[in-house]
Amino acid sequence: MKPLKLYFSFLALFAIALFTGCEATLAPAYDQAIVTKVTASSDLAMRFFAEVDGGTESESFAAREPVYNILIGAFESLKLQAKARPVPKNVALDKINEMLAAKGSNAITGDYPSAFAFEKIAETFKKMKETDKQNGIRPLALQAFKGQVEIFLDQAITYESFLKR
Repeated sequence: MKPLKLYFSFLALFAIALFTGCEATLAPAYDQAIVTKVTASSDLAMRFFAEVDGGTESESFAAREPVYNILIGAFESLKLQAKARPVPKNVALDKINEMLAAKGSNAITGDYPSAFAFEKIAETFKKMKETDKQNGIRPLALQAFKGQVEIFLDQAITYESFLKR
């Protein structure tokens, strides 16, 4: 009977050691390439908004079209990079949403938090490009486009920065 007790004690000790050494993945791995690219892309976006601050005329759209294309491509590329990682379905996303709420921003929803934000930024620039080409953009409309981009950039940067922890 003594060897059986020793065996179960050893088995219990081994199980405890095994499970305490395991790590649960609560969020995708931090990716410096995504952070570097979102930093560069957000810088380009904000400089572009500064350039067109007073509004635009459709007649001069051709000069701005290459910048729109670069911005749309950059954020669609970021969406693909972010989607290539596993999605957290846990407390990590709840903590990120708490941080966003504290900053007065909307919570992140959807399966791919930063990918969702990058997609919305690309969609915003597509709509802005279309509007600019057809009619130009009035200053008030420009502020609306910029505000939407800023909201989604804040969500994406907050999420990606949280992953570095």
